[in-house]
Amino acid sequence: MFTIDFSVRLPDTDAAGILFFGNYFRLAHDAYEAFMESIGFSLRHIIQEADFLVLIGHAEADYEKPLRLGDKAIVELEVENIGRTSFVLSYSLKDAQNGVVAKVKTVHVTVDKKNGDKIPLPEKLRKKLAGVR
Repeated sequence: MFTIDFSVRLPDTDAAGILFFGNYFRLAHDAYEAFMESIGFSLRHIIQEADFLVLIGHAEADYEKPLRLGDKAIVELEVENIGRTSFVLSYSLKDAQNGVVAKVKTVHVTVDKKNGDKIPLPEKLRKKLAGVR
C-alpha cells in the first residue's frame, strides 16, 4: 500500500467549505503520480522518454462523508488488478480518525505513443506493480 497525506485547502472546497467532489479525483491523481515516481515510472519520464503512455480509461468514486476546510487526511493507494494491457488502482481517502470519506478507482491503459493503440503492459512496469500488491 502507498499513502500520501494532504490537508483540505480553501481552493479545494465548494461554497459550503466542503471538499469539492471533483477534487477527490485530483487527490487520487496526486497519489498516483507520487506512486508511479516511487516505483521508478515517473509520469514525466513516461511522457518525455518512453515509447508508451499510460492513460486513464475509466474513473469512478463513492463519497461517504465530507471533508472540510483545514481537515487533515490521507490517501491510501492499492494495486487492485493487473491485466494484459491495463491495471486498476483503488484509493481510500481517510480522515484524521482513519474513517473512510471516499473511495476512488481508476483503470490505467498502456498505449503506443505513436498510434494510440493498446499495447501489453511493459514487463518492467508489470513487475513493479506486482511488487506493491
